[in-house]
Amino acid sequence: MNNSINKSATHPLQILFLILLAIFLITQAIFSLQWPLAHDQAPLLYETFLMQNGKIPYKDFFDFQMPGSYIIYYLLGIISNFGPLCIRILDLLILITIIFITYQALKKFGYIPALTAGILFALSYLSGGPALSLQREYLILIFLSSAIFISLQDSLSNNHRLILGFLFGLAASIKPHAAIGLIPIILFDLHPFVSFRDPSWLKKLLPYFIGFFTPILLIIIWLASTNALTPFLDIAFNYWSLYSQINGELVITSSSERTSYILNQIWRLSGGGWWLIPARFAIYLHRNKKIYLLASLVLCYAIYPAFTGQFFSYHYILFLYFIIILASLSISDSQFSIPNSRFSLSTLSSFFFLLTLTFTIRPSQTFIRQINNQPIVTSSDRAIEISSFLEENLEDADFVQPLDWTGGTLLAMLETRALIATDYVFDFYFYHHISNPYIQNLRNDFMNQLAESRPRFIIEVTSADKPWVGGDDTTRTKFPELQNFLDENYSITIQKDDYIIYEIK
Repeated sequence: MNNSINKSATHPLQILFLILLAIFLITQAIFSLQWPLAHDQAPLLYETFLMQNGKIPYKDFFDFQMPGSYIIYYLLGIISNFGPLCIRILDLLILITIIFITYQALKKFGYIPALTAGILFALSYLSGGPALSLQREYLILIFLSSAIFISLQDSLSNNHRLILGFLFGLAASIKPHAAIGLIPIILFDLHPFVSFRDPSWLKKLLPYFIGFFTPILLIIIWLASTNALTPFLDIAFNYWSLYSQINGELVITSSSERTSYILNQIWRLSGGGWWLIPARFAIYLHRNKKIYLLASLVLCYAIYPAFTGQFFSYHYILFLYFIIILASLSISDSQFSIPNSRFSLSTLSSFFFLLTLTFTIRPSQTFIRQINNQPIVTSSDRAIEISSFLEENLEDADFVQPLDWTGGTLLAMLETRALIATDYVFDFYFYHHISNPYIQNLRNDFMNQLAESRPRFIIEVTSADKPWVGGDDTTRTKFPELQNFLDENYSITIQKDDYIIYEIK
């Protein structure tokens, strides 16, 4: 087969296509400035607020996130001062940065596919609406897109390898399995030095290891210096294994059920499987080391959600990024053709690319509601009511205890700068694996702290959107010690269908 590439000028339709995509993206980005904080943003930003008040993760408040999550959210909180508009602007600035880095990494393939890749990923990200905003996988992309820019260079120096290791180390500090992409990068870099008798591969490998473990070591030093390392390890060894048994439907499963669930879910790719068609064209048309590396990264981050076994939509952000940039390389400023064929391969690949785009790129439901002048429906509506109550009734010395997770209470406490009464920011932990000694100890510690602090208000979210865990050894009923404590010491000040505010008698 003839693999020659005939250069040609960019077609005006490609430019028009790119302009229309950019207009569509800019329009959605402008509307997104009105989005409220939602889902995981409020809990993480509230914990950032606690850190600003001298609290240390794991030691002074209980959560199972990785240290890197707190560090990056701490920076977001410092810069934005928790203002919703400032946070939205920061979100878009991060998105612009990812688009720019992606363009710089791919421009050697042509500016049309390079720009298309960044814009399409941005549209895919915004299609998730407020709940997908500033998820940790998205923040990881700051590091991974930079890693792609470096790894697609014609040759790598030891400084490049050191930086690549450092970037993946930062990613691992947020989600450990995010580092999976470093494996193909190293393998492609070492090739063809496959003989272990040749010591040159060690010289290449060492900078990766030094770079990777540098941020991890710094974080360990930080945790140790703040007396938070032991609590962190306690959570890692005792709670992570329990949380990992919860699947994407928030149901506890056995090992056999979990394996079946993972095998059933992993091939679905969160609806992103359509992009495999133009991605296959991109691989066939280019057939070089760089395109094979991108394909390997697509494979790595396709299996990435299986590490948690939950397959939430935000777990696929990394896969969607890599599959979209690979698929975008199926359109080019160059013409690829097969002799005696009716259509050129570039024409056929462009057709399937546009077809895939039509099936996959959709505006978010939030954006549709906005252009129809309908209200944005999120838990922030509940947070507005709770925030108004706290503004009117909370005094300087008062503490508040949430019995919630993502239902709006923590957003209200963030807006009013209300201080929490115990180390437990969520009550999620208390209602799964309830016979496990570790969970029982958490309950006892929580009740001891609650009895000692006696907060003025306790706010319980009871709505259907509260993330309850189902399955064996779970409950949705308050455990007896908590119920008795509320009955004896608190009266109900506000009771609605979706939340209750208790006030101390």
